[in-house]
Amino acid sequence: MRRLAIYAHFDPDNEVKRYVLHTLGELARDCERLDFVSTSPLPAAEQGKLRGLCASVTLKDNVGFDFGMWQRALAATDLEAWDEIVLANSSVFGPVFPMSSAYERARGADFWGMTDNHDIAWHLQSYFLVFRRSVLRSAAFRQFWQSVLPYRDKFQAIRAYEVGLTRFLREAGFRARALYPVRSLFPAWPLRGLYRKPDDNATCYHPLRLLRAGMPLVKVQLLRDNPVDVRLGPVVRYLARTGYDLSLIDFLLPARH
Repeated sequence: MRRLAIYAHFDPDNEVKRYVLHTLGELARDCERLDFVSTSPLPAAEQGKLRGLCASVTLKDNVGFDFGMWQRALAATDLEAWDEIVLANSSVFGPVFPMSSAYERARGADFWGMTDNHDIAWHLQSYFLVFRRSVLRSAAFRQFWQSVLPYRDKFQAIRAYEVGLTRFLREAGFRARALYPVRSLFPAWPLRGLYRKPDDNATCYHPLRLLRAGMPLVKVQLLRDNPVDVRLGPVVRYLARTGYDLSLIDFLLPARH
């Protein structure tokens, strides 16, 4: 199995933080090659942290968000040389569980992600996506990436590309799968109605349920900003029980436990 990972990075401090290096090291366990693309102007010392870990390091202008970075790397990639390509980014901590089981569980799908979202339309969330040989060799996959524009508006990029990619490939006949779909986290209807936001973004609303289900990644935004005001204490304690090094989450303050 020849597997390539392309990692899209942004950091407001122009650093390659320790949690990023941890994620890259774990990706390297299952991927033959890692390519790193950043929209941060990383100094030479920061790029040096990636030496021996990533086969290539590319810096680009801060436009187009993750899809612009992935587009840049894919344009220089021989798609037919790989059995699978992983698109990942720096918006998540982890993995807190081995990733190898995720690749095995996803059999039967042409492309897959960890979680799904029903906002705008059903789609795979783009912080971790995997495309198999059937997709990589298709005209549809190439057509999609050739169409990506350097948007500066995040909502526009989400609507056109995060939502649009799943829809475009499904309309081309490919099978998509979320390993941890949000609707699998709750009892069957009518009990579903007793739970808060049972169909909403699980990475923000239901992080503890995801971790208990085996989801190996946790959104940086959740622990940094807690955008929907969930209880973070149980999430942090669960992460500690998995053995994940909490010192990698450098902004985590005792007051937020």
